[in-house]
Amino acid sequence: MNLESLDEGVKDALNKVLGTALGVAREQLEEQGVFLPFAIALEPKEGEDEPELRLIAVPPTDDPEDPDADIDTEAMAAELVQVLNQQGTHFEAIAIASDVLLQENDRDAVHVVAEHRIGAALAIVQPYTMPAEPGGEWIFDEPAAESAEAIWANAL
Repeated sequence: MNLESLDEGVKDALNKVLGTALGVAREQLEEQGVFLPFAIALEPKEGEDEPELRLIAVPPTDDPEDPDADIDTEAMAAELVQVLNQQGTHFEAIAIASDVLLQENDRDAVHVVAEHRIGAALAIVQPYTMPAEPGGEWIFDEPAAESAEAIWANAL
């Protein structure tokens, strides 16, 4: 789907969920040094002009056999998609944010995939650098757009 040909309302909805997800991820990184996968959903409200943004998160699951194991963020992202699929008819657009490692240059990045209910999808990757010492400044590169396939919207 060509994003340039989309209706302005669709573009606005995608921009709202993308921008909010990037902002929340950056805020969590700066405050906590890490963030777990989460979703932002744009939910129209009857009788109101402005739809409401909702934060959707799932709890990490512990491995009872190895309590010191890393949190399975891929399983969390998959669970988020399930939750969105169950509640999806209420949403106009969604974005799923996760912390990724870019293999080609061994850098951490915020990865956000946004979808509109009509099937339009867009991904943003924003590499970042942690401060060298506690309390230092986080460096966020310019976000770059990537192609994405609709997963949530196709399940509606």
